[in-house]
Amino acid sequence: MTREEKIEKLTEMLSAGKIFTQQAKERIDEKTDEQLDYILSPIDRCIYLEACAGSGKTEVLGLKAAYEICRWRSRQTGIAVLTFTNEATATIADRVSSFYGKPVPSNHFIGTFSSFVHGHIAQRFGYKFYDIPEDKADKSFRVVDSDVSPYSNQWLENYKLNFPFPKPTIYASQLYYKVSCKDWFIGQGESAKSLTELYNSAECQQHIAEIRQRKNASYLFQLNYLKDQIKECKLKFWHDGFANFDDMNLIACRCLRDKTICHNISRKFPVILIDECQDLSASELRILSFLISAGTTVHYIGDLHQAIYSFKDSCPDLLLDHLTAHHFKTMRLSQNFRSTQKIVDLSRIIGRIDYPISGSVEGKCEGYDCCYIEYEDENDATAAFVDILKRFGISSENAAVLVRTKSAKQKLSNGFTIDYRAHPVINAIQLWNQNNPAAQQKALSLIALQLQRWMGFHGQSNNYYYSDEVCPNAVSWRLLLRNILVELCSDPAMTTMDELTYGSWYSKNRERIISIIAHYLDTIGQSLPEITLRTPKGTAKQPICRVVLTEEEHLRIETIHSVKGGTFDAVLLLSSPDFRGKTGFWESWLKPDDESGRIGYVASTRPRYILCWGVHTLTDTQRLTLEELGFVALNN
Repeated sequence: MTREEKIEKLTEMLSAGKIFTQQAKERIDEKTDEQLDYILSPIDRCIYLEACAGSGKTEVLGLKAAYEICRWRSRQTGIAVLTFTNEATATIADRVSSFYGKPVPSNHFIGTFSSFVHGHIAQRFGYKFYDIPEDKADKSFRVVDSDVSPYSNQWLENYKLNFPFPKPTIYASQLYYKVSCKDWFIGQGESAKSLTELYNSAECQQHIAEIRQRKNASYLFQLNYLKDQIKECKLKFWHDGFANFDDMNLIACRCLRDKTICHNISRKFPVILIDECQDLSASELRILSFLISAGTTVHYIGDLHQAIYSFKDSCPDLLLDHLTAHHFKTMRLSQNFRSTQKIVDLSRIIGRIDYPISGSVEGKCEGYDCCYIEYEDENDATAAFVDILKRFGISSENAAVLVRTKSAKQKLSNGFTIDYRAHPVINAIQLWNQNNPAAQQKALSLIALQLQRWMGFHGQSNNYYYSDEVCPNAVSWRLLLRNILVELCSDPAMTTMDELTYGSWYSKNRERIISIIAHYLDTIGQSLPEITLRTPKGTAKQPICRVVLTEEEHLRIETIHSVKGGTFDAVLLLSSPDFRGKTGFWESWLKPDDESGRIGYVASTRPRYILCWGVHTLTDTQRLTLEELGFVALNN
């Protein structure tokens, strides 16, 4: 089949009886042969689509899902399209809808892997296996986050381990089982400690020795005894209708061991498409193995070189074994639409990728696509990075500084970032009057934040988020924000802040602010809830701080994990000063077959035009290592 025939087949199916826009047609015309081959691939064959960074895999997944939904004939069964975050779900749903041309029928499911497992397996059938009474009105599990504080949730005292160590007390919500390790873990995330590790610790062994000496009970605190204690605690937790997120996967696995249940789920969802498959945990792979064995076809889309969630029990080797065991066919996307060829080539070296990848972005930085900055102080590195942004005309709005840990992010942020959110209205007025696009964008975001708080939909990651119940569309929302700011800034009483305290400014302008905002809300048919505009605690007598948005202040500072899937024009990847940073030290990013190397690869594949590594003062040998990779020293 020629390329033209593939496009015609795809377009014909998607346009049949639906609203098919010219934009959708143009997007299809742009697809590569590799992308078209996968989109038109058989849906009854398990496939692994190996997609390099920047290959447009989310777009391809959305188009594949739309194409298969168009071909679907059953109203009792459907396709499940799964990912791992609500943000990614919204993105994929938007892609599917844009190609499908109308609302997706309810027999299909687009959502997170967790919501699929919870809603269709664990919550529906879990009660059958954990002695939850049949006549109980609510047989579902209340999911309790492992971070929930027992001090504000006293009911957790009913589900604590009877361990005299370690301190503080361990609760059922903090316990989870790692399938890959076949061991229980205490705590969460990267700080978790396995039960075996705890048992073998000097503290534990000393405690055991004391008990055995005192009671002559050699059987008392053996490892199996501790495991039994955990199981007893967990079973009580589940029996009473509680579970943490990891528990839900275990409960789902138990449900799927029942062949009747497993076949019912498989018949309902005979096809499952999974984005970012490299993030699948061992227990999630087990769930999918059950369903595949029952007849479900699974398509995985992802990149094993971006597997950076080992603390969540994801492992590339486990996924490879899974693909082999179930006879997956491998297809590939090898064109990077995000980055210049120099960045792609260097990233291939870092990621140890053994197949060619084409970069599609034209370079514009005079050979500085891949560069490094030597620093003695991290803030000096960010200042040098801002200079190179200015040199090549790249807006700081489209750049980011990436660090390995949240603590490193906090440390760097404290160096030059103002907490604008403490006084959103005051700071928004100051920033708007700077007549600087970046500052005015920040001002709009702060007014949005204040309105979100008052209108009851605060907590979104993006301050430009609006509620459909408040505003009909994003354009109206942005216009509302602008109109409010323009009127606030036209009032001399608002803009006069010299020699005023926060308390005196709020006292003078409080009623006027509420009046202006209420007026503009009324123009879109909304009323302002009864609110009180208070001076933030502890700031009433403080002089108003003048704020100016500098280039450095506008830079985003993010952890590497938080930007996985993101794109920037330029990135400063900041290394820890020395090897004690472990996976945050640049030499660890060059390790083959190691998660540290994958972390370096993920970060290095985010930029379009400039990849800059910020490294502490180097030896001659270290400089040579970087330059042999393709980095050039940045001349400050």
